[in-house]
Amino acid sequence: MPRCAWLLIGALTLLLHQTVSIPTVLEAAAAVTAWTATTPAALVAIAALATRHLLSHHGPREAHAS
Repeated sequence: MPRCAWLLIGALTLLLHQTVSIPTVLEAAAAVTAWTATTPAALVAIAALATRHLLSHHGPREAHAS
């Protein structure tokens, strides 16, 4: 996973920890994950966002000359 994704996940987790508590954050994350895994529209939205991000920020690199 790209570093930008890990930074986003970490920042959101710490922000939620500051406003609520870790058990609440984990419970909410589990509920969102379960909902997303069972909702086709959510999966399509996530796939579209991930594709847009990957194409915009992590495109193909030029081959190295050997």
